[in-house]
Amino acid sequence: MRMSRAMGPLLVAIGGVTVPAVAQIPGLYSLPTSDFIWRWGQVQESRQQGPADIEVDGSEAQFRCELTAGMRASSTMTTSDYRKMEQDLTTRLDFIYAASEAMNYLEQQLALDWAVLDCKEFQAREKTAEEKATREQEARDKMLRELERRRERQQSAK
Repeated sequence: MRMSRAMGPLLVAIGGVTVPAVAQIPGLYSLPTSDFIWRWGQVQESRQQGPADIEVDGSEAQFRCELTAGMRASSTMTTSDYRKMEQDLTTRLDFIYAASEAMNYLEQQLALDWAVLDCKEFQAREKTAEEKATREQEARDKMLRELERRRERQQSAK
């Protein structure tokens, strides 16, 4: 059986994306493997003046990120432009990529004074011994119910 030319790369791409431990999408871009902070414009925190015009949280891969940005006084963007950008970034599955593209564009247009993308790797909280025991007991109960259901099905088939 022949596979279409598009199906092979599609399966490879899907297989690469579904592996949660991988912090990269082959052929597109790679993310850092631990916490990171990216800065645009005025990179010195002491020079970042005024309140943030853009504040948005998002996530991608195993990272939870917070983007804050302040625009130059000479920027022609309005408050509604900032809110639209925040909405657009919030809905993106590739939040880190979209945020970096947006900040690069704003910096190129000389509208951005400063921006910080602070990403922390998600760490699942450690389960207590009681929680682990409860989960194991629930799994045992489910396994026993499934075995009983199969026995009943086998008996009714005879």
